Amino acid sequence: MSLADDPSGAIQKILGPYIRPREEVAQIRRILALHLDSCLIKDAPVTAPLALVEPSEVNLSTARGLHREYLEALSANRKARDEHDAYCQGPKGPRHDESASSSVIPASGDTQLQAHLETLSLQKRQEKLQVIEKHLSQLKQKPAAAQDFLDPREIFKHSRSLPEIPSEIVNAISLDQTTSSTQLEELLDQLEKHVLQAKMLLKREEQLLEQVKSRSSARAEDISGSAKFEALNTTRNELISWIETELGKASGDGPADDDQRGQHNRGLVDQTRRMDEQLASIKGKYAKYLEARKALLQLASQQATPDIKPPPPPANNPKVEAAAPIPAPPPFTHLLSPYLKELLALAHEQKGLIAQKSHLNTAISKQLKENCQGLDRLAEESQLIPRHPMPDASRRKQTFGDTVAASEGGLDPSSRVKPWVFAADSAKIATLEAVAEKIEEGQIALESSMRTIGEIDQLLGRQPPPSGSLEQGDQVVKDDIWLAEGRPAGKAAALRKHADRKGSVTRPSEDVWDMLDGKLGLLRADDDQI
Repeated sequence: MSLADDPSGAIQKILGPYIRPREEVAQIRRILALHLDSCLIKDAPVTAPLALVEPSEVNLSTARGLHREYLEALSANRKARDEHDAYCQGPKGPRHDESASSSVIPASGDTQLQAHLETLSLQKRQEKLQVIEKHLSQLKQKPAAAQDFLDPREIFKHSRSLPEIPSEIVNAISLDQTTSSTQLEELLDQLEKHVLQAKMLLKREEQLLEQVKSRSSARAEDISGSAKFEALNTTRNELISWIETELGKASGDGPADDDQRGQHNRGLVDQTRRMDEQLASIKGKYAKYLEARKALLQLASQQATPDIKPPPPPANNPKVEAAAPIPAPPPFTHLLSPYLKELLALAHEQKGLIAQKSHLNTAISKQLKENCQGLDRLAEESQLIPRHPMPDASRRKQTFGDTVAASEGGLDPSSRVKPWVFAADSAKIATLEAVAEKIEEGQIALESSMRTIGEIDQLLGRQPPPSGSLEQGDQVVKDDIWLAEGRPAGKAAALRKHADRKGSVTRPSEDVWDMLDGKLGLLRADDDQI
């Protein structure tokens, strides 16, 4: 069998250096005990730690160098520890003792405390920053943190597109925009200005022509034909040059401008035509309105006249029937006008009543809602209703339909007041029962104390209480029983049993010394005779 197959042999081989015989172990223990005994301080308990410093004073005169500094620091530390222990164990002194004791603490302790406080504050700040970073990362994961969350294109992506605007409206808007700059009145004003300018130029040319005629002494008959020919030739040349310059200016506009001008003129013509048609229709409607108004005023001003029909002609005269014209139906609107006025007044009054009723309904519903909310809040905060719930509320739980009906419009304050009334009645009954129990316990304790006092009186040989007091006590018990009729059945039965128990108690008529035989004197006389 190999070593790997035998686990006990492997363990024994591993623990071989640490296993010693008994004699060697006993010798090692004796050596350790002597060493520890030499290290122990005199008159010190064996259980005290070896690392503590000896409490006796150390002579610093013999120490030198670092050993002396170490001993001085050690004595200062020990003194501070002693003062601290004395301060902790003794009563707290006034303020100057605290300041004196705090002055003993070395500066190194203050620095360590400050460093510890700064570390704690930094840790708290780090925790806060970590919490903020965590919540910020959570907010970044929300859909509202995306850049395109409020983008109108993303918002209205899945919504229905708006209907297209009709072409007639677009054309009308464009026509209005093109014709808005040049109105008809402005065109008329410009035309009048041009006409005035042409008239002024014509007058000026006429004046210049008269001045030239007055200055020239030569007559028309004296002018030769060659001079006239030259004058006409120069005039023709100047006219041709002027026409060419004007055509060159007008050629820059092109045919597009001509088309636009033609369309613009046609639009103006159409617009003026439509305006004339609208004005004519408005005038016709206004004339009809004036005629109807005049007829209505005439009917209202006329007095009511009885409608008396002429007697019908005889039936055997066909000529008269043919000759007699058919009478026109009399107007009856003047008869309906007062009724229409009354109906109009009633309609206005009914409209006001409906508005007032709706206002009152809204005010009452608002007040009921506020009252129901207040009752619900008080019911949630109350400690009386959970202690005394209604039987129906405990048997049947409120369903989802009841909750929806109550939220939609079931504002019934009486249903919210019923739990309060039931809880108040239950609390009153519970209070009365508790008071009755306490009174019963007090009566039982009083009877037991009276019974104990009676027994003590019997043992002491005092006179028993008069029968009148007992009867009075019975009467008090009976009165209590009659008073207990208003209580529950269990309490009344307990009081009756208690009264019966009190009446059944036997009251001894004599003291305890009456049990002894009264012939002791005769026995004493017999002894004297003997």
